[in-house]
Amino acid sequence: MEPALPDRSEASRSAVPTSPPARRLALPRWLDARLVLGVLLVLVSVLVGARVLSGSDRSQLVWATSRALAPGSVLTAGDLVPVQVRLFDSAALYLDASQPAPTGYVASRGLGAGELLPDDALRRPELDVDFRLVTVLVEVGHVPPDLVGGQQVDVWVTPARVPAATPAAPDETGGEAADAPLRGAQLVLPALTVSAGPPSASFGAGGSAAPVVLQVRPDDVERLLSAVSLGRLDLVRVPRSVESGDTSTSAAGPG
Repeated sequence: MEPALPDRSEASRSAVPTSPPARRLALPRWLDARLVLGVLLVLVSVLVGARVLSGSDRSQLVWATSRALAPGSVLTAGDLVPVQVRLFDSAALYLDASQPAPTGYVASRGLGAGELLPDDALRRPELDVDFRLVTVLVEVGHVPPDLVGGQQVDVWVTPARVPAATPAAPDETGGEAADAPLRGAQLVLPALTVSAGPPSASFGAGGSAAPVVLQVRPDDVERLLSAVSLGRLDLVRVPRSVESGDTSTSAAGPG
Protein backbone atom coordinates (compact mmCIF):
# COMPACT_ATOMS: atom_id res chain seq x y z
CA MET A 1 0.00 0.00 0.00
CA GLU A 2 1.54 3.28 -1.05
CA PRO A 3 1.91 6.12 1.52
CA ALA A 4 -0.26 9.15 1.09
CA LEU A 5 1.46 12.09 -0.53
CA PRO A 6 1.16 15.56 1.09
CA ASP A 7 -1.15 18.04 -0.50
CA ARG A 8 1.22 20.32 -2.54
CA SER A 9 -1.37 22.96 -3.07
CA GLU A 10 -1.69 23.45 0.70
CA ALA A 11 2.10 23.63 1.13
CA SER A 12 2.40 26.18 -1.64
CA ARG A 13 -0.25 28.27 -0.05
CA SER A 14 1.57 28.26 3.29
CA ALA A 15 4.86 29.29 1.61
CA VAL A 16 3.45 32.54 0.18
CA PRO A 17 4.53 35.47 2.53
CA THR A 18 1.78 37.50 4.01
CA SER A 19 1.69 41.32 3.40
CA PRO A 20 2.37 43.47 6.47
CA PRO A 21 -0.54 45.52 7.66
CA ALA A 22 -0.66 49.01 6.08
CA ARG A 23 0.43 51.91 8.31
CA ARG A 24 -1.41 55.16 8.16
CA LEU A 25 0.64 58.39 8.09
CA ALA A 26 0.65 59.91 11.53
CA LEU A 27 -0.53 63.48 11.83
CA PRO A 28 2.32 65.97 12.71
CA ARG A 29 2.62 66.81 16.35
CA TRP A 30 3.08 70.58 16.56
CA LEU A 31 4.17 70.33 20.14
CA ASP A 32 6.98 67.97 19.34
CA ALA A 33 10.02 68.96 21.44
CA ARG A 34 12.41 68.96 18.47
CA LEU A 35 10.13 71.21 16.43
CA VAL A 36 9.74 73.67 19.29
CA LEU A 37 13.50 73.72 19.82
CA GLY A 38 14.12 74.43 16.13
CA VAL A 39 11.64 77.31 16.09
CA LEU A 40 13.25 78.80 19.18
CA LEU A 41 16.72 78.60 17.62
CA VAL A 42 15.49 80.40 14.51
CA LEU A 43 13.88 83.17 16.57
CA VAL A 44 16.99 83.62 18.71
CA SER A 45 19.24 83.87 15.63
CA VAL A 46 16.93 86.48 14.07
CA LEU A 47 16.90 88.57 17.24
CA VAL A 48 20.68 88.38 17.64
CA GLY A 49 21.22 89.35 14.01
CA ALA A 50 18.88 92.33 14.30
CA ARG A 51 20.69 93.49 17.43
CA VAL A 52 24.09 93.21 15.77
CA LEU A 53 22.91 95.21 12.76
CA SER A 54 21.38 97.92 14.91
CA GLY A 55 24.52 98.14 17.05
CA SER A 56 26.79 98.47 14.02
CA ASP A 57 25.19 101.83 13.08
CA ARG A 58 25.30 103.78 16.33
CA SER A 59 26.31 106.95 14.56
CA GLN A 60 25.19 110.37 15.73
CA LEU A 61 24.72 113.72 14.00
CA VAL A 62 26.89 116.40 15.69
CA TRP A 63 28.14 119.88 14.81
CA ALA A 64 31.64 120.38 13.41
CA THR A 65 33.55 123.46 12.25
CA SER A 66 33.75 124.23 8.54
CA ARG A 67 36.95 126.27 8.97
CA ALA A 68 39.60 127.04 11.56
CA LEU A 69 38.43 129.40 14.31
CA ALA A 70 40.59 131.40 16.69
CA PRO A 71 39.69 131.97 20.34
CA GLY A 72 37.11 134.73 20.67
CA SER A 73 35.48 134.02 17.30
CA VAL A 74 31.70 134.48 17.23
CA LEU A 75 30.14 131.48 15.52
CA THR A 76 27.99 132.02 12.44
CA ALA A 77 25.92 129.59 10.38
CA GLY A 78 28.73 129.36 7.82
CA ASP A 79 31.19 128.22 10.50
CA LEU A 80 29.23 125.04 11.31
CA VAL A 81 28.36 121.87 9.43
CA PRO A 82 26.53 118.72 10.64
CA VAL A 83 28.49 115.46 10.39
CA GLN A 84 27.52 111.83 11.06
CA VAL A 85 30.04 110.10 13.32
CA ARG A 86 30.26 107.23 15.81
CA LEU A 87 31.14 108.58 19.24
CA PHE A 88 30.36 105.57 21.47
CA ASP A 89 30.54 106.67 25.13
CA SER A 90 31.77 110.23 24.37
CA ALA A 91 28.63 111.35 22.54
CA ALA A 92 27.52 113.54 25.44
CA LEU A 93 30.66 115.70 25.09
CA TYR A 94 29.69 117.10 21.68
CA LEU A 95 26.83 119.29 20.47
CA ASP A 96 23.95 117.38 18.91
CA ALA A 97 23.25 118.61 15.38
CA SER A 98 19.58 117.66 15.68
CA GLN A 99 19.35 120.74 17.90
CA PRO A 100 19.64 124.36 16.61
CA ALA A 101 23.14 125.50 15.66
CA PRO A 102 24.98 127.44 18.41
CA THR A 103 25.32 130.58 16.29
CA GLY A 104 26.25 133.68 18.26
CA TYR A 105 28.27 131.71 20.81
CA VAL A 106 31.96 132.51 21.30
CA ALA A 107 34.83 130.06 20.89
CA SER A 108 36.74 129.88 24.16
CA ARG A 109 39.71 128.18 22.48
CA GLY A 110 41.07 127.60 19.01
CA LEU A 111 39.18 125.11 16.84
CA GLY A 112 40.56 123.40 13.77
CA ALA A 113 38.75 123.00 10.46
CA GLY A 114 36.52 119.92 10.58
CA GLU A 115 36.88 119.55 14.34
CA LEU A 116 33.87 118.21 16.22
CA LEU A 117 32.37 120.94 18.37
CA PRO A 118 32.68 120.09 22.08
CA ASP A 119 30.32 121.67 24.53
CA ASP A 120 33.13 123.04 26.73
CA ALA A 121 34.72 124.97 23.83
CA LEU A 122 31.93 127.58 23.71
CA ARG A 123 30.69 130.27 26.03
CA ARG A 124 27.65 132.48 25.94
CA PRO A 125 28.08 135.86 24.23
CA GLU A 126 27.17 137.77 27.38
CA LEU A 127 30.05 136.06 29.19
CA ASP A 128 32.58 137.08 26.56
CA VAL A 129 35.08 139.85 27.25
CA ASP A 130 34.13 143.22 25.83
CA PHE A 131 35.94 144.22 22.65
CA ARG A 132 35.82 146.79 19.87
CA LEU A 133 36.12 146.31 16.13
CA VAL A 134 38.95 148.42 14.73
CA THR A 135 39.68 148.65 11.00
CA VAL A 136 43.30 149.18 9.99
CA LEU A 137 44.79 149.61 6.54
CA VAL A 138 47.74 147.33 5.90
CA GLU A 139 49.96 147.63 2.87
CA VAL A 140 49.90 144.79 0.39
CA GLY A 141 52.81 142.49 1.16
CA HIS A 142 52.61 143.15 4.90
CA VAL A 143 49.53 141.03 5.60
CA PRO A 144 49.01 137.34 4.78
CA PRO A 145 46.96 137.26 1.55
CA ASP A 146 44.98 134.24 2.82
CA LEU A 147 44.10 135.85 6.14
CA VAL A 148 40.47 135.23 7.09
CA GLY A 149 38.20 135.98 10.01
CA GLY A 150 38.69 133.80 13.05
CA GLN A 151 42.49 133.66 12.78
CA GLN A 152 44.90 135.49 15.08
CA VAL A 153 47.67 137.94 14.26
CA ASP A 154 50.40 139.84 16.06
CA VAL A 155 50.39 143.56 15.17
CA TRP A 156 53.82 145.12 14.61
CA VAL A 157 54.71 148.67 13.67
CA THR A 158 57.84 149.91 11.94
CA PRO A 159 58.24 153.63 12.65
CA ALA A 160 59.34 155.96 9.86
CA ARG A 161 63.03 156.77 9.50
CA VAL A 162 64.35 159.55 11.71
CA PRO A 163 66.80 162.04 10.09
CA ALA A 164 70.32 161.58 11.41
CA ALA A 165 71.62 164.40 13.62
CA THR A 166 75.29 163.69 12.82
CA PRO A 167 77.11 162.88 9.59
CA ALA A 168 76.94 159.26 8.62
CA ALA A 169 79.98 157.19 9.54
CA PRO A 170 81.44 154.72 7.04
CA ASP A 171 80.37 151.14 7.55
CA GLU A 172 82.67 148.12 7.85
CA THR A 173 82.66 147.53 4.11
CA GLY A 174 84.03 151.00 3.40
CA GLY A 175 80.78 152.47 2.18
CA GLU A 176 78.69 155.10 3.86
CA ALA A 177 76.18 154.02 6.48
CA ALA A 178 72.50 154.87 6.08
CA ASP A 179 71.75 158.51 6.84
CA ALA A 180 68.70 157.53 8.95
CA PRO A 181 69.13 154.58 11.32
CA LEU A 182 66.08 152.39 11.85
CA ARG A 183 64.37 152.50 15.23
CA GLY A 184 63.32 148.90 14.71
CA ALA A 185 59.97 147.16 14.46
CA GLN A 186 57.99 147.00 17.68
CA LEU A 187 55.29 144.63 18.82
CA VAL A 188 52.08 146.57 19.40
CA LEU A 189 49.51 143.93 20.41
CA PRO A 190 49.86 140.14 20.25
CA ALA A 191 47.24 137.53 19.38
CA LEU A 192 44.45 139.77 18.12
CA THR A 193 41.54 137.91 16.59
CA VAL A 194 40.68 138.90 13.03
CA SER A 195 37.00 139.73 12.65
CA ALA A 196 37.22 140.20 8.86
CA GLY A 197 40.22 139.55 6.66
CA PRO A 198 41.30 141.67 3.71
CA PRO A 199 39.00 141.43 0.68
CA SER A 200 40.52 139.40 -2.12
CA ALA A 201 39.83 142.29 -4.51
CA SER A 202 42.31 144.42 -2.55
CA PHE A 203 45.17 142.29 -3.87
CA GLY A 204 43.86 141.62 -7.35
CA ALA A 205 42.96 145.20 -8.33
CA GLY A 206 46.41 146.66 -7.81
CA GLY A 207 45.48 148.36 -4.53
CA SER A 208 48.28 149.52 -2.26
CA ALA A 209 46.51 148.78 1.04
CA ALA A 210 43.88 146.39 2.31
CA PRO A 211 41.47 146.87 5.22
CA VAL A 212 41.52 144.35 8.07
CA VAL A 213 39.05 144.39 10.98
CA LEU A 214 40.51 143.39 14.35
CA GLN A 215 38.90 142.63 17.71
CA VAL A 216 40.52 144.86 20.31
CA ARG A 217 39.87 145.42 23.99
CA PRO A 218 38.64 148.94 24.76
CA ASP A 219 41.81 149.72 26.75
CA ASP A 220 43.99 148.75 23.76
CA VAL A 221 42.23 150.80 21.07
CA GLU A 222 44.35 153.90 21.72
CA ARG A 223 47.57 151.85 21.55
CA LEU A 224 46.62 150.39 18.18
CA LEU A 225 45.56 153.73 16.69
CA SER A 226 48.76 155.35 17.94
CA ALA A 227 50.78 152.66 16.22
CA VAL A 228 48.94 153.39 12.97
CA SER A 229 50.12 157.01 13.14
CA LEU A 230 53.74 156.04 13.81
CA GLY A 231 54.48 154.06 10.69
CA ARG A 232 53.81 150.95 8.67
CA LEU A 233 51.85 148.08 10.21
CA ASP A 234 52.65 144.43 9.72
CA LEU A 235 50.23 141.64 10.60
CA VAL A 236 52.01 138.40 11.48
CA ARG A 237 49.89 135.26 11.42
CA VAL A 238 49.89 133.37 14.74
CA PRO A 239 50.29 129.60 14.21
CA ARG A 240 47.40 127.49 15.44
CA SER A 241 49.68 125.65 17.84
CA VAL A 242 50.40 128.84 19.82
CA GLU A 243 47.11 130.69 19.51
CA SER A 244 46.06 132.33 22.75
CA GLY A 245 42.68 132.30 24.43
CA ASP A 246 43.19 135.96 25.28
CA THR A 247 41.90 137.79 22.21
CA SER A 248 43.82 141.03 22.73
CA THR A 249 46.61 140.97 25.29
CA SER A 250 48.56 144.21 25.50
CA ALA A 251 52.28 144.44 25.01
CA ALA A 252 54.70 147.29 25.50
CA GLY A 253 53.56 150.15 23.31
CA PRO A 254 55.56 151.78 20.54
CA GLY A 255 58.00 154.49 21.38
